[in-house]
Amino acid sequence: MAYDYECEVFEADALRVSWGINEGERLGALAELCLGDSYTLLPDSAPLRLTLTMGDHIRLKAVDGAPDAFLLAGARVAIRGELKFMSPDSELVAALLLQAGTAWLLLPLNPIRRGPGYTLISVNPEVTDLRMSELVRGCFASGARVTLGDGRLCPVEALRIGQTIRTRDHGPQPLRWIGRVTARAHGSFAPVTFPAGSLGNLGALSVGPLQRIFLYQRGEERLGTQAEVLVQAQYLVDGRRVLQRDTGYVDYYSLVFDQHQIIYVEGIPVESMLVSRATMDRLPATLAEDLAERFPHLNQHAHFAQDIPQERLTEDHRAAILRDKQK
Repeated sequence: MAYDYECEVFEADALRVSWGINEGERLGALAELCLGDSYTLLPDSAPLRLTLTMGDHIRLKAVDGAPDAFLLAGARVAIRGELKFMSPDSELVAALLLQAGTAWLLLPLNPIRRGPGYTLISVNPEVTDLRMSELVRGCFASGARVTLGDGRLCPVEALRIGQTIRTRDHGPQPLRWIGRVTARAHGSFAPVTFPAGSLGNLGALSVGPLQRIFLYQRGEERLGTQAEVLVQAQYLVDGRRVLQRDTGYVDYYSLVFDQHQIIYVEGIPVESMLVSRATMDRLPATLAEDLAERFPHLNQHAHFAQDIPQERLTEDHRAAILRDKQK
């Protein structure tokens, strides 16, 4: 069964090494890349909007504004690997390196900005698919209780559009959209469950593996460079208290506000769903279509808290986070 995936990509010529071994060179094949090189998205570069047809193979169904010389409708697309970049202010950007004929393309999985140099910190040639089943951040399983504007707790499945929700940075804010999807609890849909108290949460909390937990760090031994960080739930799975269920089905709910927010679920701070072109392209089709129809111009900026990649989170960090939150 084939289905379409719309996305925005940048041609290789749009990203140049501004500092490093390959200074002046464009993005290219994996064998040509060097960790530590800093890439800059050129000021006049514009993304290409592509429609990829997903089936036994990935093919271009339509091309919007792409040169016909190398991006022809029907061309076969290969995913050569996943790249990770870090900006000077510690913003992590993951992207897929695509090849269509002789063309090299970069598909960002979260927003990439023009101007700052992004240092290449990771190259993973084993990532060879679009991970279409992944939910974007901001997914809570049934039963998770959200703090309303008046302080009451309400199960996420009972929320209504227009209700005010308590946010960390902007006080009570109206809820603009609720997305719901039922999925097999497997792989990137398998929920992560935090037992009551493990993060200071009032009750057991099940969230999508990509859902990020907000942590305020005290003391000098910090994750990253900031006191305020966001950590994906899947990175806190320890196999003893915090588990990931890989069986049955799960109902997930996504909450959208006028701005990307830190809200409280089971009493702990977590993020709402971030709405941008990059994240909407990773939503299940039914949710993405509904959200795009209701909010065609909504393009949010991510919360200022620092995103922590998995490689920075050690077993000692994980144990400290869970231990400290239980006190």
